[in-house]
Amino acid sequence: MTATADRRKAAPAPTGSPVVTYYLLAAATGILLLIGLAVVLSSSSITSTFTSGGNPWGAFIVQVAAMLIGLVVLIFGSRLSIVQWKAFTPLVFYGSLGLLIFVQLAGTAVNGNRNWIRIAGFSLQPSEFAKLGLALFLGLVLAQRRKELHTLKGMLLPGGVAALAVIGLVLAGGDMGTAMVIGMVVAAAYWIAGVPARFFVMAALAAVPFVIWLLTQGSTRSARISSWLSGETDTVGVGLQQTRGTWALASGGIWGLGPGNSREKWGYLPESENDFIYAIIGEEWGLIGTVTVLIAFAMILIAVSRLVRRHRDPFVQIASGAIGAWIVGQAFLNIAVVLELLPVFGVPLPLLSSGGSSMIASLAALGVLMAFARREPGAQEAFAARPSMIRRSIAVVSRGRRG
Repeated sequence: MTATADRRKAAPAPTGSPVVTYYLLAAATGILLLIGLAVVLSSSSITSTFTSGGNPWGAFIVQVAAMLIGLVVLIFGSRLSIVQWKAFTPLVFYGSLGLLIFVQLAGTAVNGNRNWIRIAGFSLQPSEFAKLGLALFLGLVLAQRRKELHTLKGMLLPGGVAALAVIGLVLAGGDMGTAMVIGMVVAAAYWIAGVPARFFVMAALAAVPFVIWLLTQGSTRSARISSWLSGETDTVGVGLQQTRGTWALASGGIWGLGPGNSREKWGYLPESENDFIYAIIGEEWGLIGTVTVLIAFAMILIAVSRLVRRHRDPFVQIASGAIGAWIVGQAFLNIAVVLELLPVFGVPLPLLSSGGSSMIASLAALGVLMAFARREPGAQEAFAARPSMIRRSIAVVSRGRRG
């Protein structure tokens, strides 16, 4: 049997508790949300004072509102069946694609990237929702056409065309970081679907000159790469963020300076509540806090691996792998930038960075994974057999009174 067939074959008989996947996702989500709220409140309080009419709670209130909306979407999405998610997939994908087109026609540029829609005081970043739409769409079409994926035509129609359209629209807005994340989503989906390895080699070789050309476009982008490659400490130029981020991590030590005690948030570290929030976590919560974040993302990775290995529906396997590549892959890129392992290209840390669109889209994606986890083989029966927490609590109280 070939390696391609191995990746496409039916999942082996599940072993172990079928509810572990669901609880891993729920626990990781809770950990990241709690840490994120605490650090966003701290890191944004200074800048919000000057940008929200003197209100230090401005960014935090927006973050809480986005979290509440996202949790409603998560709860709703986690209760949908796999059949319902398949039915919703075209709506999610084509809706997000339409918003990406609208961005190019009437969008707003922020930090040189045209990727925002502003309506009546509210802002929306469609590329965040396009990640979820594309992951679901690729799961649907690649599962249906997986026997045709050994040919170039089978790879391109319709999944490849859809992926190129999304990436092209994101790059048209100048957002290379998001395009990289979407590329990871596409690669994971095609790999799990069983595309032969030679096509990945061909795609990588074809992409190299295009990526090099993109890196040379724009003075800021090329300057950031040059600064990163130089390895020199830059405290005033384009390398300022990474330098200050490193100082923040170093000053935190093992235990951190304590919640709210960051020094870098006082205007020294740009985007401290967004792209560089991991540095503030390290400064205030120390090594313990940063490792806790890594453990939480590792829990999501384990849960996604379980879905890919244990589920029997190829749509679930492919979509789960694609969503996992987005959430965990984007976290890896963000943290690698903060640690100066990669140059700055501006992607938020999922569930932690300040930003409503990222928060809602990430929670929606986790809701999809939870819906899949609830229907992992044996999971529904296991959930049904377990008494609810309320019933267990009542039973314990009743026994205590009788005793």
